[in-house]
Amino acid sequence: MATLLALEDFSPGEDAMALNKAFEGWSTDRKGIIRILGNRNADQRKQIRLAYQEIYLEDLNKKLKSELSRDFEVVTPCPRKAWTLLFYRDGSRIPRRLS
Repeated sequence: MATLLALEDFSPGEDAMALNKAFEGWSTDRKGIIRILGNRNADQRKQIRLAYQEIYLEDLNKKLKSELSRDFEVVTPCPRKAWTLLFYRDGSRIPRRLS
């Protein structure tokens, strides 16, 4: 079940590059990551994950876990899921569910 309507003007490659840019520097752009992933449906997030793997030869889920581990917990409810859920360490959810 999709969480959002699909954007008409969507580029998984551009989103993958924007996510990689959010990972660069001294601090991770957490708001940028949430802005991208929180506004994509499940199919689009899967396409972003595949594009990120193809461009950077790195697993996006692992990268998210390493970059966000201090502020978020990354939970994969099922190995077959295309994405993960992000929660604050205090147990509250981020503003938009990333399932």
